[in-house]
Amino acid sequence: MSSKVPLNQSQLQQIRDDSDLVFSRAEITTAVGQMARAADQLLTGTDPIIMAVMNGGMILTAEISLALKTYSRIDYLQVARYQDKTVGGQLYWHKQPQYDLAGETVLLVDDIFDEGETLQELIAYCQAQGAKQIYTAVLLYKNKQQRKLDLMPDVIGLEVADRFVYGYGMDYQGYFRDLSDIYALKEV
Repeated sequence: MSSKVPLNQSQLQQIRDDSDLVFSRAEITTAVGQMARAADQLLTGTDPIIMAVMNGGMILTAEISLALKTYSRIDYLQVARYQDKTVGGQLYWHKQPQYDLAGETVLLVDDIFDEGETLQELIAYCQAQGAKQIYTAVLLYKNKQQRKLDLMPDVIGLEVADRFVYGYGMDYQGYFRDLSDIYALKEV
């Protein structure tokens, strides 16, 4: 639970006004369609569980699952690394999946790949639960000069500069997940 004082509507509008549009809804829709086609290729011949990484992966998971040709079960897990901050920290578990993952094919769907720490921990979790195949899909892949981890998502929608982004499932201090476009805070 966040102990921050909520922002008012005027403050929120100012943040939006001071941000750059990075990807429009049309660009996101095109990318999600391409992601679904790529995921279908990976999932051919399987009976997958599509696993939303909440809260950020909620919208993307819904849209990818609607576009998939592969029949699947949908589940979610809820973890947080940012805790309404703009810098990630320790991974906190809020909810584990309802399905038993033993022997299953899992597609983890998350909003953004920054350092890769969240996905690495979730892959390890799925492996420990006995999943036989684990694939990953992220809407945004953040371009960074260096990464600590040598991990690459299996399906990537769009690449973005190393900036703080929000919208389409991603938040800024708990707000803006419901925006249909993706914005970035102005670089200082």
